Amino acid sequence: MENEEVIETKQGNYLTGTLGAILGGAVAAIPWVLAYVYGGMMLSILAALIAAGEFYGYKICKGRIDRKLPIIIMILAIIIVTIVTLLIIPALLIQKEGLHVSITNIQYLYTNSEFSTALMKDFVISIVFTILGASIITVNIKKQLENGKGQDMKLDINNTEELVKAKKDAIDLIKPIFTKYGATTKEKAMMKEEVLAEIENEKASQSFNSLKQYGIIKKYKGKFYYSEENENKQINPKKTSLLLVLGIMVVVIAILIIISVIFENVEKSNSKEKYNNTEVEFEISKDWNNYEADYDTEWNFYKYINTFPAIDSSENEAEEETTDYSSYPAAINVYYDKINKDEVTSVEDIKSNIEKSVESKADKPDVFDTNISKTLKNYDMLKIKILYNSAPEEVIYYYYILDGENLSCITLHSFSLADDKEMEKEGNELANSFNWIK
Repeated sequence: MENEEVIETKQGNYLTGTLGAILGGAVAAIPWVLAYVYGGMMLSILAALIAAGEFYGYKICKGRIDRKLPIIIMILAIIIVTIVTLLIIPALLIQKEGLHVSITNIQYLYTNSEFSTALMKDFVISIVFTILGASIITVNIKKQLENGKGQDMKLDINNTEELVKAKKDAIDLIKPIFTKYGATTKEKAMMKEEVLAEIENEKASQSFNSLKQYGIIKKYKGKFYYSEENENKQINPKKTSLLLVLGIMVVVIAILIIISVIFENVEKSNSKEKYNNTEVEFEISKDWNNYEADYDTEWNFYKYINTFPAIDSSENEAEEETTDYSSYPAAINVYYDKINKDEVTSVEDIKSNIEKSVESKADKPDVFDTNISKTLKNYDMLKIKILYNSAPEEVIYYYYILDGENLSCITLHSFSLADDKEMEKEGNELANSFNWIK
């Protein structure tokens, strides 16, 4: 009971401490998330950082320091990693792909058996890593509690108490041999082999070497003697904050992740797929999916940018069906053909015809912009942008590329206005890469 009173302090509050631990652990979980999402890796040492963040959050918010603290730290670490792995990371993976983050889209991910299976495996590994990593902190806390430390407790990777004990054990094992032969002065120094021959203990050599490092066993002319003068010198190891060590590791990991993301983005930006036949060729980003076209002179592509596929559902089939445009991907169509020179002789003619067509429509677009320019291949090009701001939203780009009697029409379409910038960027690059093979 007396020891229990030393271990526990009556100051502090479990509630405020727990709230602080949650906040500190959440902040410290950021490196874990970054390492997983952008580095594709899980490190148990980062789980130790989460537990360390909990500890300091707990202390800052005046949590009660007692034997329950290691349990609180471990439980909260598991809860935080669970939420991060099953909710935060999927959300960031969706965002990383440029998609809209929502509960519906996260639910959709879990309907994908391949994704959910992989995530569950990672979750199990995450829990194991969390227990291992957090144990570094909880064991440290337990030892300090046993030594009567309370609110002044600090995390430290150096355990002076263990070093002192190891030193004492080594002295108890080695010193009797030196004193037995009076080898406490230079004149009566002994060979190391002579000392070890007197001891039947597998730790004899290790203990001998550790005492030599402390300067307790000294070397003289190839032999050794025991220095009782240095025996009582205190062990003063350099103090190294556990948080500092973890912080350095986090910085290193963050740098590696940043480098990885930079290379990934560079690779992605340079990742183009070439399409061609005997008449034309062009390039499009590899993340656009190609699907079968109706004609030999046509290509079709699709990509989910800020929309997401609808979750299959058979609910209330009798209800009135409504089209879920938010589940439609952005689409690109590339088509080319010969033109009638009697009807069209320039891109200005194409512009005039389209303007007349739009003007005659009852449902006029909210935005209708046209621009005539040259492509990088020096072809005449008419670029048209059309926006419908009311439901269903629509953004459409047309690129008409004319070369003599050859005309190509590149169409980009989406039901999400949020796709606008990426579609325009892809359309510009595709149009500038378009080439007629002479």
